[in-house]
Amino acid sequence: MTGAELKSLRIKKGLTQEMLAQLSGVPLGSIGRIEAAKNDDIKKEKVVSALKSVLMSETYAGRPQNASKEIESNQTSIPMYNFPTAASAIEIYNDPNDVKVIGHLNIPGSTRDSFALPVYGHSMYPTLENGSWCVLRPINDVQDILWGEIYYVEWGDYRMFKRILVSEKEDEVILWSDNQLEKIRDKPKYAPVNVKKERIRRLCLLTDILKKPNY
Repeated sequence: MTGAELKSLRIKKGLTQEMLAQLSGVPLGSIGRIEAAKNDDIKKEKVVSALKSVLMSETYAGRPQNASKEIESNQTSIPMYNFPTAASAIEIYNDPNDVKVIGHLNIPGSTRDSFALPVYGHSMYPTLENGSWCVLRPINDVQDILWGEIYYVEWGDYRMFKRILVSEKEDEVILWSDNQLEKIRDKPKYAPVNVKKERIRRLCLLTDILKKPNY
């Protein structure tokens, strides 16, 4: 497949180069060079394969301006937001006005209020890999937690993906990291965190994982 053909597929898909870069994990500059048919990049078969896996998939969809209303009415098309969520604790530094939808995912059976966020970090490895996308369903009541499942959690000044476990204290939950192999002075790098339920501002259940292509 030539660079021109990849560009044509991208445009038909309704994706910008920036969207394609975030979905595929391929650097933005490389996409530009590939579409311009520069030999140094077009020969990288694994990179081209990663781009094709996104462009040929029915799961990923852009958001053409003239089709926004149609997409919004489609219950299986969920928005993909551009800000990364840490698989470990990270301060919320984004200006809400900077958060934007960069594309859509076509996920059969998803709810109308579902959405997708990218993963940053390694504390939930190997369950969640850096660069993967997570499909999330908002949970309105913290009492409805399914113990042992992975959630997107906003509490205090932080947001993160964590597995939620039962705490010995009824008014708390344990935020558990799957990556227990990394150590600092023989202690887990990603230690469990106890958080009071009342401090949780937002809670979303992880319902699907779209892993970053290997290239």
